[in-house]
Amino acid sequence: MFENVEKIEKANLKNFNTFKIGGKGTVLFPKNVFELKRTIKECKNNKLKYFVLGNGSNLLFPDYDLDTILISLKNFNKISKKENFVYFEAGVNMFSLNKFCLENSLTNLEWSFGLPASFGGLVYMNGGAYEHTIFDYIRRVKVLNDNKVVWLKKNDIQFTYRKSNISGIILGGEIILNKSDKKTVENKQKYYFECRKSTQPLNYPSAGSIFKRKNDIIPAKLIDSFNLKGVRIGGAEISKKHAGFIVNVDNAKSIDVRALIDYIKNKVGIDLEEEIIILN
Repeated sequence: MFENVEKIEKANLKNFNTFKIGGKGTVLFPKNVFELKRTIKECKNNKLKYFVLGNGSNLLFPDYDLDTILISLKNFNKISKKENFVYFEAGVNMFSLNKFCLENSLTNLEWSFGLPASFGGLVYMNGGAYEHTIFDYIRRVKVLNDNKVVWLKKNDIQFTYRKSNISGIILGGEIILNKSDKKTVENKQKYYFECRKSTQPLNYPSAGSIFKRKNDIIPAKLIDSFNLKGVRIGGAEISKKHAGFIVNVDNAKSIDVRALIDYIKNKVGIDLEEEIIILN
């Protein structure tokens, strides 16, 4: 099975997510849309569940071996510029994206410098930071849907906080970028990265913010108000630096993180909605 695509069987899933948690699983690496279509068809023909994997920056894998086939888009990593917009493929990580912007003196996305996400994942969840979201700058998105490649204009997509209604697999997207000077772009990138270093626990593996904001509730402030920073279950801990993060401080298990999520919900008395995706 899957003889015509690069694959790793019994892959250590700790290497495929920023939490550094997980059992083992099969990871496939299609090189182009043709291979991606063939891989999906093979999954469907064999009645196998599959999940499209970006950089794994908002994922929690189980501790046991995963039956779901993981389809990595890391080979979808091309960048091309045209006029005042740039096309980024879904597998481009945000460090590569920002490096390209710096080298070409392009501004608008400096706020994303330091995010451990892939471009496709950021678009799918309308990711953002510091009062910006990726959909502030989207022109259109390229999607594989029902075996057809289609372009969705921004106006054709419904997007809200940390959510979009895009169905199918995001292949890439066009971003509107403005010309600037290199030093200004570099200074902005450094500024946002320093903001992250000063407020977020970047020294430990994590999946970023665990819970979504909802209405006027800011999860980190709510959790902090209950003095929960530093609470630990197994190897997972509510960050002492930022209460919105759960960090892997000592070979944490998925079960540790999930128990800590339940603990937080019980303590604050609110059924907070997870921002991370929990795979079973």
